[in-house]
Amino acid sequence: MLDNLNKKKSNSIKVDISPKNSAKLLPKSPGVYIFLDSKKNIIYVGKAKDLRSRVYSYFNSKEIRAVRIKKEVTNIDFIVTKNEEDALILENDLIKKNKPKLNVRLKDDKSFPYIKINIKESFPQFFMTRNLIKDGSVYFGPYSSATNIKKTLRLINKIFPYTTCEEKLPIKLCLEFHINRDIAPCSGEVNEKQYAKIINQSISFLEGKTKNVLNELKKSMWSAAKFNKYEKAAAIRDSISAAESLFEKQSIITSKNVNINLDAFEVASNRIETWVDVMQVREGKLKTRDHFQMEVQDFHDKKQILSSFLQSYYLRNDHPPKEIIVSETPYDIGMIKKILELKYNRKIPITMPKRGSKKEIINFLYDNLVKWVEYRESRINSNDEINELSLLNIQEQLDLESKPFIIECYDISHVQGTNVVGSMVAFKNGKPNKSKYRKFELKTSQKNDDYAALKEVISRRLNRIKDSELPNLMLIDGGKGQLSVCHKELLANGYDAIEIASIAKQKEEIFMPYNSKSIILENGSHGKHLIQRIRDEAHRFAITYHRSKRSKKMISSELDIINGIGPKKKKALINSFGSIKNIRNASYEELIRLKEINKKDAEKIKDSIN
Repeated sequence: MLDNLNKKKSNSIKVDISPKNSAKLLPKSPGVYIFLDSKKNIIYVGKAKDLRSRVYSYFNSKEIRAVRIKKEVTNIDFIVTKNEEDALILENDLIKKNKPKLNVRLKDDKSFPYIKINIKESFPQFFMTRNLIKDGSVYFGPYSSATNIKKTLRLINKIFPYTTCEEKLPIKLCLEFHINRDIAPCSGEVNEKQYAKIINQSISFLEGKTKNVLNELKKSMWSAAKFNKYEKAAAIRDSISAAESLFEKQSIITSKNVNINLDAFEVASNRIETWVDVMQVREGKLKTRDHFQMEVQDFHDKKQILSSFLQSYYLRNDHPPKEIIVSETPYDIGMIKKILELKYNRKIPITMPKRGSKKEIINFLYDNLVKWVEYRESRINSNDEINELSLLNIQEQLDLESKPFIIECYDISHVQGTNVVGSMVAFKNGKPNKSKYRKFELKTSQKNDDYAALKEVISRRLNRIKDSELPNLMLIDGGKGQLSVCHKELLANGYDAIEIASIAKQKEEIFMPYNSKSIILENGSHGKHLIQRIRDEAHRFAITYHRSKRSKKMISSELDIINGIGPKKKKALINSFGSIKNIRNASYEELIRLKEINKKDAEKIKDSIN
């Protein structure tokens, strides 16, 4: 019997199929696919019209997101749905529930508020809610904040005096009734049919049908006056005045097409946060504009961000425009159009305007969004509490012995090995310490050799460093090779207590000594944002220095061919004018103002350069 068991064990088959081969076996049906890592954590959720084709495409793609998925995925799961619309809803639910780290998603999307009107009630009211329920109510949103909803409802109530009483049947007439801001159905002066008309006008107003609403109000006013109902006519007149006053405050986005009706979307990032702006234009005027923060892996991938946001936004929106315009064509645009058509029973074009009034709208939105993300970055950088959290987060994720309140970052800049320069930036308590920035004009490493350049820069820095200036963490812009060279230089100079790490640009991986595996910083974390900001600042500082050196070298070479212009005069020209173009454009009088340049020199310079 034991022999038989051993025989069965030896004949058993171990199934071990790679994710790529597993993708070939998926059904060719619409549904949701789920990528899992070695610890069975869900790392990405997506939807597809054809599961097999879509999932297999990841393993042949060089896109950053696909490369990251291929590196981490060990298993694939899926759920088949009836159609693409069901797949979108299921995908959205799974993303909200599991928060996969590689998905682009709305930040804290569960908390977004909506305006709710339960039209099934006899006397409907307007409420703010954070729960979308299919109960026959009308919803408007999502809005980015409760404050925006409160402002909107205050404006609506000035124009349409719907009831705002918290109780359905108040015993006494409330203050809102006495100041003509509540028609108070409890008073018996308004029946259900009359009240329903007010609610319908309110809904039309929120949908952007402002001209129709104004025309209806004017008809009601004249009708009331005709039948000698002067108080009612006066109340409607006040509503019309409030509405027209609101319209006057709305910005005219374009004068070329007054009937334009669209939603515009734009994406911008400040390397700390990524935002999508939504602007609703109705009848050529700005109706609303709102900011939505996103969680992303790659803030450069605007097409993917737009794709994910559009699907999520319209899944929650029951009032689509006639057209959608974007700055870049989103991924899966065909699928997005199909989902919108299924939901709204009509085709909604998605276009990327190149000229005309719609291009003006995109430009207007972009200019405002850029100012918004710059403002946000300034606020974050000046926030001591966030900087403290960032440093503690870096300590935790890199497993450092102490909080890195002094961080230095090094970068090398050159063009094909020419004009090689090094730079160092310093951050103290999470803020740039510009008095400690250093430039390095390399003396021994003028070839295309980043390793030798970094070795020289680190060596020169350590020879001049004071104990009071010792950093808690050195960051190197590069990979394992750059880290190894710099770490050896630290040890050779006796600074083994200084922590050191390198950050590779392509995948934002962190490498550290004695650790064979790279560290992937938590997406969206304060620590990751700060490290990226420090690395980008070092890169900017190095590039600026390199361009300055290269420009001066180009000027110097042009001046070398002019007889009588020696090193002293050449230096004076470079320091004064900065570029050959400026020297060429300078007048004869401007040149001889330099004490080093006489009249003959000026004549030679003008003749030679021009």
